[in-house]
Amino acid sequence: MIKVGLCDDTIDYNKKMENHMERYGKENHIEVKFTSYGSGSQLLLNFQKRKFDIIFLDVSMPDLSGFETAERIRNVDENVSIVFCTSYYTISNVSKGFEVDADDFLSKPLLYKKVENILNKIYKKKLLCADEKLFLKCQDGLITLQLSDIIYIHTRNKLLILYTINGEVQNNQRMSELEKRLSKRMFFRCHNSYMVNFDYVEGLKNDHVLVKCNNQQLIEIPVSKYKKEEFLQAFAGYVGYQSN
Repeated sequence: MIKVGLCDDTIDYNKKMENHMERYGKENHIEVKFTSYGSGSQLLLNFQKRKFDIIFLDVSMPDLSGFETAERIRNVDENVSIVFCTSYYTISNVSKGFEVDADDFLSKPLLYKKVENILNKIYKKKLLCADEKLFLKCQDGLITLQLSDIIYIHTRNKLLILYTINGEVQNNQRMSELEKRLSKRMFFRCHNSYMVNFDYVEGLKNDHVLVKCNNQQLIEIPVSKYKKEEFLQAFAGYVGYQSN
């Protein structure tokens, strides 16, 4: 998954960027979770450390400029990638970009190919930084999965099915064995037949966990009444960790 923040006071620009994000996700089979903001102050009001992998930030905005917004972001998160978007380049702008450790400058209007190149770099960087991989024995041999690509896991007819952003992977391993390996990560077994990745959880509705799949569709996964309180505690802990 790539988590993207879009910040521009022009609605049409944000809409076009959202289309680029959706296109990139579909063409590359990568979950792209994006959130749009109309001002720097609105972004800062909702900003949390590790909430985004990359932020596309407009340079010229009425309340807070892109550079002022970036300075405040850097006080909270030193690692998030920042890309400034502007209709014109100046030596002063480039200098200010270096001061907040910007990854790149893009000229408006943003072409899809340039956005795609940046997202490719961010995704590769994220994979290199993530040492969380799962190795599974399958009929055809050994398969390697990035944990962040697994949306949820389900057992059906004694078969373990891992639903990933790239499709289904079937395995004969027991859920209990996989639970031991993943429970200390970002996964939670909410039901005898289901284990979810907190990174894709949107919330809880009655007795079901709301999980967002790679087509942006929300699906409902049952949570056992005996696991509900434990799930809420674990999810709260996960959200708290993301905020630190």
